[in-house]
Amino acid sequence: MRCFSRLQTAQPQAALAIIEAYQQEAVLLAGLLLSLVEKRRALIRQMGSLFEQHPDHAIFASLPGAGPQLAPALLAKFGDDRSRFPTPMTIQALAGSCPVTDSSGKRRTIRFRRACDRQFRHIAQQWARCSLRSSLWAQAYWDQVRPRCSSDSHALRCLANRWLAVAWSLWQKRQPYDEAYHLHQRALHTRMSA
Repeated sequence: MRCFSRLQTAQPQAALAIIEAYQQEAVLLAGLLLSLVEKRRALIRQMGSLFEQHPDHAIFASLPGAGPQLAPALLAKFGDDRSRFPTPMTIQALAGSCPVTDSSGKRRTIRFRRACDRQFRHIAQQWARCSLRSSLWAQAYWDQVRPRCSSDSHALRCLANRWLAVAWSLWQKRQPYDEAYHLHQRALHTRMSA
């Protein structure tokens, strides 16, 4: 009851000059923020336009879940020089989606990869997360791998690792992604390994 009565008492009021100064500052900051938002929108439009002109646009735009912001980011990380990443493992290591295996004699340890492009890791994991809504294969893989992983982040790295191998293969062949073809290839691979 005492707390309630204290809340009901009149609160001290700031001087009118201080209120006007804060109002002017708020208007100024809002104007700056609006300007930054408009510049960001213009840059995103420009990025989209440049992405559509790139020869590899069809490959990265076809990736499930990549969308208008992750697809250009993936293209930027892959680049134009296909000899830079001779195997899928090289791009997976750069993205930090695959673990590091240390072995010596009978001892073998697997640990989290810290030496990588952290921005690329974030992009790859975001792509993996977004692909869960748009790819049957990704959702099935997630359902299979998540119980064996220690966290969602670990499972997303596993899924991103698979997606990067798929993207690398498409990038090397210069082919867009086709979910039906990918599911058919996975089924053939499963039958052959069984």
